Amino acid sequence: MRLRGTRVAAGLLVTLAVCLQEPARAFSYDAGHYWGGATAVLGGGSVFEQGLLTVRGVLTSFLYLPSAAVAQVLGERAAGPAVLLQNALLIAVVGTVLLPAVVAVWRPVTPVVVWVCAAAGALLLAGLAPFPLTDLWAAALLLAAVVALDGRGWLRLALAGLAAGLAFHLRPAALIPVAALVVAVAVARRLSVLWFLGGTAVALLPQFLLNRWRGTTWLPWPEATGALTEVQASYASFVVRYDTVMSGQVSDPRLFFCSPGMARALDGDVPGSTGELAKAFLSHFPQALVLSVQKVGAALHWPLSMPYYDPAPGADGLFAVLVTGIAVLGAVAVLRAAVRRGRRALSLAQVGVLLVLAGSLLTLTTSATETRFALPLVLVGIAGCALLGTERPDRPVPRADRLWLAGAVVAAVAVFGAGVWGLGHPVEGDVTAARCSTS
Repeated sequence: MRLRGTRVAAGLLVTLAVCLQEPARAFSYDAGHYWGGATAVLGGGSVFEQGLLTVRGVLTSFLYLPSAAVAQVLGERAAGPAVLLQNALLIAVVGTVLLPAVVAVWRPVTPVVVWVCAAAGALLLAGLAPFPLTDLWAAALLLAAVVALDGRGWLRLALAGLAAGLAFHLRPAALIPVAALVVAVAVARRLSVLWFLGGTAVALLPQFLLNRWRGTTWLPWPEATGALTEVQASYASFVVRYDTVMSGQVSDPRLFFCSPGMARALDGDVPGSTGELAKAFLSHFPQALVLSVQKVGAALHWPLSMPYYDPAPGADGLFAVLVTGIAVLGAVAVLRAAVRRGRRALSLAQVGVLLVLAGSLLTLTTSATETRFALPLVLVGIAGCALLGTERPDRPVPRADRLWLAGAVVAAVAVFGAGVWGLGHPVEGDVTAARCSTS
């Protein structure tokens, strides 16, 4: 009962705090397409065209139906506040329910854990609230899949598969961690993995039906995914991070931070597929390793304006320190908990948390990374920091724990430094390897 009251109180405070910021006046770029799809569902028009469903999952047009319904009744001026409130409620649920549930995979949850998760969630995720984007939904569903694996029974497996399938559907960048979860379930539960796959199939069924209705492909993802993958593979070979500039004073909203060293190493041989990208990374290993580390650091180098880029010198650096510190310290805390438990004693859900970490890191290194792609790392980081809150403050700190802490601080400094290094070569507008090599 005490824990339930803590969740309610923390959730109300998070919702209020997030809603205190200014709503978006209009939705542009990706957010505009997601909003266009939702308004088309309610008001008529082509959902396929307005939602840009050639490259986006069909269910992305249904996430913001509640906000779209409010805007339809109260007028377009209510769209910004409605989206802000809907996302504030989502952030409250993530902070007070989902992240404590991730902690519960390792240790019992206390009120302190709930408050830490809620406060950190409100602080780090509030910038996403004004915009109708899918990234937080997908990251939350990915962690929900892991939480559902904390127990036995066919229903848990089916729900985990459903959540994982929805995460991939809403954000295909979740493919690597989702695939890793499938393998882990197959190894741990053998034939019971069919329940997991069944849940995933249900999640992908609407996209399959849409594709068959249009007569385009038998595969359960958007019809232009192949072309999008080719573009991603090309940029991923030499781009450290991509941002969309929010300021209205720019002629082109695209901003790339690139790696001149990797661009020169490619020497015009830019990959056009995932296989070619892997070959390019293996062929130019030293440069590719540097690029990969820079990508992870830059993805955690969140500006205050995240998910868009609108620089605020000084404040951005402090926020990037906070985000990087929480993500790295939390990841180290999770690794420490796993090492202390021992490989043979790890549960399937605990392995799932580790796979989300590893899979998300691999996603960052193999894609044209955006700050939003680091959301799973940040969410696990928050849970990891809350996990430290379950430690008894009155007990002596063993030498091994001091070494873990020292290692976490060194890692955080190194990751932050890699981010600064990786953001040293910005290129406005479209970018090519040739243009990057001389930046």
